[in-house]
Amino acid sequence: MFRKIIAIVILSVALKLNGQMTGSFRYDDSLTYSLYTEKRWDDLISAGQSALKNGHDYYYMRMRIGIAYNEKRNYAMSALQFRKALALNADDQIALEYLFYSYYLSGHTSQALALMSFFYPQNRERILKEYKIRKTRLTIETFFSNSGTEEIISDPDSYFVDPEPGSQIVTQYFINNEIYASHILGNRTSYFHSYTNLVKDNYLHYYDGTLTAHLFPQRIVQNQYYGSLSYYSSTGWIFSPSFHLLTTAYPVISISTAGMNTSVKTTSMRSNGYVAGIAITKSMGFVIVGAEGGYSNLNNLQRAQGTISLVVYPRGNSDIYFGGKISAGKKLKNRSTTPAIVEGFTAGFSVAGKVWFEFSGLTGDMDYYTDNNGLYIYNSTDVIRNKLSGRIIIPIEKIGLTCFAGGGLSSYSSEFIPEDGIISNNTNKLNYNSTNFTGGLSWNF
Repeated sequence: MFRKIIAIVILSVALKLNGQMTGSFRYDDSLTYSLYTEKRWDDLISAGQSALKNGHDYYYMRMRIGIAYNEKRNYAMSALQFRKALALNADDQIALEYLFYSYYLSGHTSQALALMSFFYPQNRERILKEYKIRKTRLTIETFFSNSGTEEIISDPDSYFVDPEPGSQIVTQYFINNEIYASHILGNRTSYFHSYTNLVKDNYLHYYDGTLTAHLFPQRIVQNQYYGSLSYYSSTGWIFSPSFHLLTTAYPVISISTAGMNTSVKTTSMRSNGYVAGIAITKSMGFVIVGAEGGYSNLNNLQRAQGTISLVVYPRGNSDIYFGGKISAGKKLKNRSTTPAIVEGFTAGFSVAGKVWFEFSGLTGDMDYYTDNNGLYIYNSTDVIRNKLSGRIIIPIEKIGLTCFAGGGLSSYSSEFIPEDGIISNNTNKLNYNSTNFTGGLSWNF
C-alpha cells in the first residue's frame, strides 16, 4: 500500500513538472502571455512561432503573435495571424478589427473595406467614424516636358531627308493637365476616372515628292476620359475593367501647284480612338501580383497587349517596396510576328513614415503602348524608348491633403513616315532626349 502511495505522489509531481516543462502547452501559454503583458514584441514573436511548432495553435496564441507583428508595423504578417485567429474563432469582432487595421495601415484600403459586411452594425459605424475613412479622392496634376530638339528645329535641312513622299515630326514640348477622382461606392466596389487635356507643339516636316514644306508649331490638342470600375474581395483579389476614350485635333500640310504658282495650306484633322482593358491583381501580404490585358484602336491601328507585374513589400508595409513588370504588344493585321516588349520597374521608400520617395522606369518599344490598365497612352508618332522618373510625396493627414512633385528624363526616336505606309530602307531616325517636371495636389474627403 505504501509503495502505491509513493508511486501516486511521484506520478502527480511528474505531471505537474511536465506542465511547466519547455515545450508544454502550459509553459508556452504562460511565456507568451507574460511577454505580451511586458510588450516584448520581438521575444513574443520568437516564442509564439516556437509554440506553433510545438503544436499549440489556438486563438489567443494567434492574437498575441498578430498584435506583436502589428506593433512592429509588419502588417503583412499581422494580417496572416489575425486571419488564422478568425479561422479558429469565426466572427470574432476583436480579431476582425485588428485584421481591418492591418489592411488599412498597409495601404490596402479596398481590402479593409471589404471586411465591413462582417462587422456588427454598431462596430461598423464606430470603425468608420474612428478611422475617418474618406470615400472620395480628388487629384490635380500638371506634367510638362521640354524636348532637346532646339538644334534640329533651328537647322532642319541638316536633319530631315526625303527618301520618298511622307512626313516626320520632332516634339518641341508638351503640357499635360489632368484631374483624377476615385469614389468608394460600397464595401466591395470603387470607381476611378480622369480627364486629361494635352497640348503638344511639334516641328512637322513634309515632302510631297517634289516640294518640301514645314509647319512650326504643329499644335496638337488631345482630350481624354478614362474610367475603371474595381471589385475587390476580403481575400485580396481585385478585378478592374477599364476604358479610355480620346479625341485629337491637329493640322496637316498640303501642297498644291497651279502653273508656276505653288501654295502651302494647312488642314485641320481630327481622329478618335479608344482603349479597353482589364486588370486582375492579388495581394498576398508581402507581394502583389497582377495581370493586364488590353485592346486599343488608335489612329486606325489596332493593337493587343498583355502585362504581368510583381511588387514586393519586404517589411510587410509600404515603408519600402520594389517590383517590375513586362508587357508584350502586337499590332493586329501586321505581318510582323515579333511582339513589342516593354519592361518596367518601380521602387519607393519612406522616411520616418512622413515623406515618401517613388521611382519608376520603362524601356522598350513604346509605339502605341498603354500603361497602368490603359490609364496612360503613348500614341505620338515620335516614340519613347526609355523613361525614368521620380517624385516626392508629402501627406498632411490631418486635413487629408497630399502634395507631390517630381521630374524625369525620356529618350525619343523619330522616324520618317512614308505617305503610302510602306517603309523604305532609309527611315531617317532622329534620337533626342527630353526633361519633364510634374506636380500636384491630392485631397481625400
